[in-house]
Amino acid sequence: MALDPTVKPTDDFFGYVNNVWIKDNPIPSDESRWGSFLVLRVEVEKHLKEIFEALDGASDVALDANARKVRDFYRTGMAVEKLNQLRDIPLAGIFGDIEGVKSIDDLVRVLGGLHRRGMNAWWTLVPEPDAKQSDINALYLFQAGLGLPDRDYYLNADEKSALIRKKYSEYALAALANAPRAGEAGVATVAVLMDIETKLAAASMTRVELRDVEKQYNKMTFAEIAKLTPRINWRIYFEALGMPVPDYAIVCQPKFMEAVDRQFETVPLGDLKTYVRWHVVNSMANFLGEDFEKLAFDFYGRTFGGATEMKSRWRRVLGVVNGMLDEAVGKLYVEQHFGEAARTKVSMLVDHLMDAYRVRIEHLDWMGNETKQKALAKLATVVKKLGYPDRWKDISRLEIGADSYAENYMRAYAFEVDRLMKKIGKPVDRSEWHMSPQTVNAYYNPLANEIVFPAAILQSPFFDPDANDAVNFGGIGTVIGHELTHGFDDQGALFDLRGNLAQWWTPEDKERFDKQTKHLAEQYDRFEPLPGLHVNGSLTLGENIADLGGLLIAHDGLTLAMHDKPIADVDGLSAHQQFFINYAVTERSAIREEALRLQVQVDLHSPSPYRVNGPLSNMPEFYEAFGCVQGDVLWREPEDRIKIW
Repeated sequence: MALDPTVKPTDDFFGYVNNVWIKDNPIPSDESRWGSFLVLRVEVEKHLKEIFEALDGASDVALDANARKVRDFYRTGMAVEKLNQLRDIPLAGIFGDIEGVKSIDDLVRVLGGLHRRGMNAWWTLVPEPDAKQSDINALYLFQAGLGLPDRDYYLNADEKSALIRKKYSEYALAALANAPRAGEAGVATVAVLMDIETKLAAASMTRVELRDVEKQYNKMTFAEIAKLTPRINWRIYFEALGMPVPDYAIVCQPKFMEAVDRQFETVPLGDLKTYVRWHVVNSMANFLGEDFEKLAFDFYGRTFGGATEMKSRWRRVLGVVNGMLDEAVGKLYVEQHFGEAARTKVSMLVDHLMDAYRVRIEHLDWMGNETKQKALAKLATVVKKLGYPDRWKDISRLEIGADSYAENYMRAYAFEVDRLMKKIGKPVDRSEWHMSPQTVNAYYNPLANEIVFPAAILQSPFFDPDANDAVNFGGIGTVIGHELTHGFDDQGALFDLRGNLAQWWTPEDKERFDKQTKHLAEQYDRFEPLPGLHVNGSLTLGENIADLGGLLIAHDGLTLAMHDKPIADVDGLSAHQQFFINYAVTERSAIREEALRLQVQVDLHSPSPYRVNGPLSNMPEFYEAFGCVQGDVLWREPEDRIKIW
């Protein structure tokens, strides 16, 4: 590995480890960022492409039903000439339904059908375990309906936001003009949809407010929801969605739903129809041929990602099929690219790190015994899921045809909505996965108190069965520790061992915890990736807690492992130095300015340099490993170093 000799590790550890690689590996023209996660994701895509191409060359007899569905969906996406010929024809029926709307009830009926097929307007439905009764599935109503990535783009008065609004208006005008079946399009049309969306943005919660899980939990019967939104006939809506009205729902943003209801009263019906037409076109732009795809890329890809070229067609189509038929593709991937040996070894690592976390909790000096016992009980009941699910999703009733890419997408989306909606009011299936095996990522689910590590992340640089413990603890060990810590970050700490939103802390301990997390948020507020652009420490707090906690747990795990199995120096680097270096490698990333600005505004994760330098500046273990002393950039006075977990 080439470390940057011009950078002192205790001044900028991220740069010390990653500068040379970033210089030698420029961001590809079709990417907005480039680094360890992206390189591995592209490798996984290449493996999937090989699988898909093999399917494409196989006869129907040689394939099972699910493999044929994957193949046929992929084929319709790759049939460029047919896509270009069809253009917006697959949406003709939808546009006809919108044109036929004569009342708000008609509009609500159309809206239910659109939501079932994946077209965004006004709100969205999220079936999940009830946060206060986590063994039962509930329906959540959530704010939606914006074409820009965040509410603030509509409301901020700065020059960049104004320019983005201008570009969005130009994109909407061009895309609508390209879809004659959507009706007439003009400057007045775009002004209507911008006015509707700006009012929705003003009623939407901010990204930071959305992290307040208590504020999101507003359990209401549909009689109560009807009083909140008297102009929305929920019986008609759910009938169009294909399900009965549930007993209750969790209304995450009641004021937003009130604002939607006001629009249904005050905005002319023709304008509401214009807004819906636009969201049909925008939601489906990538399924209507090259002209639509180019328009969508020119706005979203360039404006918010800084990419100069579209991804290859096979990557774009593969991404859709992979997302919609996730476990059918995952089964094929696991059969060819995942070994049980990795699953076994990572399982042992998880157990080892849970032991290390238990010791850390037992020795916390700021937490009282009553809360400690409950924290230890929660840790002991964390469920681990590794590699792939034990039971695959049943898609036997899903129809995938040869008619069109757009139709296949809408059918697949509707199938998934139907599958999810059938769960409402029924017991939660805790064996289910919410991330596919071929995903290079991991997650903690507070509603089930579980950590999940898909097969695709269980490879280098995160995990290498042939590497020493220092490398693996710095890689997958920190990922495991990160996800475990999410169970005890500022949001995870609000859920008990069964995944219920409940207060299990003593007031004194919760106050001490909140004080420490506040100081960590203030630290990150001071990070400035671009002049005048600061990290939002409150928005990224949960991930920052998990980064710091994950590193501490993984380092403890390494130290415990070395008692029985010492690790030799490699190229003059001690085991502890190797640990920190591989952690920085896993966070290696270069990013375009446009994508960085978007990340700071909407992402729960801090930019990569601060995911390395931020937690390390709080770790005495790093100071000792690299000789960090007063005067070094990463030095913090002992009393300013944050220790939570």
